[in-house]
Amino acid sequence: MLPDKLGDTTGTISIFAHKLDTIITVVLMTDLQPPDWIEARQYQQKAVRNWLDANGRGILHMATGTGKTVTALLAASHVAQSIGDDLALVVAVPYQHLVDQWSKDLVDFGADPILGYQSRRNWQPRLERELLEFNNGVRDTCVVVTTHRTLSMESARRTLSRATGRMMLIADEVHHLGANHTQNALMDDFSLRLGLSATPERWYDEEGTEKLTSYFGGTVFDYGLEKAIESGALCEYYYIPHIVELQDGEMEEYIQLTEKIGRLFAQQQTGEDFELGDNQSLQTALFKRARLIGTAREKLDLLVDLFRRGPDPSYSLVYCSDGSTGLDDGGERHIDATTTRLRDECGLTVERFTAREDQVERERLLSAFEAGDIPVLTSIRCLDEGVDVPATRTAYLLASTSNPRQYVQRRGRILRQHKDKKLAVIHDFITIPDTSRHPEVLSDDQYDVERKLIRKELERVTTFAESARNHPDADVEGVPTTDRSLQEVKRRYDLLTA
Repeated sequence: MLPDKLGDTTGTISIFAHKLDTIITVVLMTDLQPPDWIEARQYQQKAVRNWLDANGRGILHMATGTGKTVTALLAASHVAQSIGDDLALVVAVPYQHLVDQWSKDLVDFGADPILGYQSRRNWQPRLERELLEFNNGVRDTCVVVTTHRTLSMESARRTLSRATGRMMLIADEVHHLGANHTQNALMDDFSLRLGLSATPERWYDEEGTEKLTSYFGGTVFDYGLEKAIESGALCEYYYIPHIVELQDGEMEEYIQLTEKIGRLFAQQQTGEDFELGDNQSLQTALFKRARLIGTAREKLDLLVDLFRRGPDPSYSLVYCSDGSTGLDDGGERHIDATTTRLRDECGLTVERFTAREDQVERERLLSAFEAGDIPVLTSIRCLDEGVDVPATRTAYLLASTSNPRQYVQRRGRILRQHKDKKLAVIHDFITIPDTSRHPEVLSDDQYDVERKLIRKELERVTTFAESARNHPDADVEGVPTTDRSLQEVKRRYDLLTA
């Protein structure tokens, strides 16, 4: 059972002032409570207790797939019941599809959502009417689901400034709100503040992280991946790294880009203040090299081979690069090339899940994937945050990333529990420049740069391997794996102690 009180904030919430502009959902209800079929897990109850003990402020650091949404709604429903359903609740999410997802979950908690995707004329009259009813005591509880962008707009703050009462903010994927263009959403009007994220820190943005920490009051509950696997909230997994090398044509371009980057870095460092954003040429060269690494031809060759030799391909996700194939800008999109080769060379039913598909098509794809009618989905970033694909058994990470937020989100999404899944398999494609065949490529300074890049790749590998069931180079029965050892890469770049 949860505590019966809410610290010192029960009677102290001030005026709530916000308005919606683009993507918004409003839910007004008289009884916000969990459905009978939801049984809060022990760690979810502890998360709510910790937040309540912190006087209704704090961030829940919970691994992707551990039920952050349900935990937050348990907290909100407890608040509503403890103060007599006199609550204005705002749920802020980073993406449009998450508005839909939260709305469905709120329906389970007794809500009657109003979806505001179209013109303001379609939802504003009802919004204003129900806010008036809330202010006059006709409606006990008012819940608003909106995007971070909308909540940060001045127009939003003006319209909803008419609302009064007790107020609570739930910020999903709270790390996004630390960005400069969304910090306006962090309004003083919310006395109750609950942040949710598997990666609450903003990487390479200490100022944004400090802003979130100051506003929400820091992390009050930590439930990372290993704890989640140990408790059964997430499934166990095998981690299989595959070393991919650039082919001759790709290596030539890589050499040229590396030399150019080295020169531009040297020129930049002669100045007093080094700012990457001030050097467009350097940015462009770095982007081109990253794209080259992300779309290396050998990745697709290996991927096709793995599907041909592997077990049942059903319930597979393939994360593709956001670049184009080939050595120029006119090449085929990497996701399109991947989809075509799996269809043509492996005879598989493969569909794309990208930003180009509308919400109706996305729902169809996810339902078909869940049912096993579509064995393989290819995606770029759309499956990183907020999209549930618990049936996933195997994931192929073609688009290597050194951004911890991105790869932590992907791993957690793959490890969600499902009734027909005992464990997951993650194939990670790691691109390594073959400097052994081209010893002239790197000067001492360039070697140090490459070493740092490889170290970042290995940081991801180490993170994934630490919680996996198998050693990175272990042979797993029924799972194709590489015969190239990561130790070779470490020796090549003097990273055996990394």
